[in-house]
Amino acid sequence: MEIVNIEAGTFGRMSAALEKLVSKLQNENKLEQGDGLEEWLDNQDVCQQLKISPSKLLTLRRSGAVAYSRIDRKIYYKREDIRKFMERELKKLKNV
Repeated sequence: MEIVNIEAGTFGRMSAALEKLVSKLQNENKLEQGDGLEEWLDNQDVCQQLKISPSKLLTLRRSGAVAYSRIDRKIYYKREDIRKFMERELKKLKNV
C-alpha cells in the first residue's frame, strides 16, 4: 500500500470539489426520479380516476382519444395526457 502526502489546502479543495460533485449528482437524481413512474398511470389507475370500465378505456385507446405507451404487454398513460383528456371532455360538455 502506497502512502501519499498532500497539503492541507489541497486536501480541502479536493474535498470541497468532491462534496460539490456528490451534491450535484444527488440533485440530478432527484430530478430524474420526479419524472419517473409516479407520473405514469396504469389501466386500473385510469379506470378509477375516470370512473370507467376497462372496456371503455380500451375503446378510448383504439379511437385515439387517449394517448398511451405499451411496455412489455403493460399499458401506461401519462398523468398529463389523462388530465388533458378530461379537460377536452369537460369543454365538450360545456359547449352542448
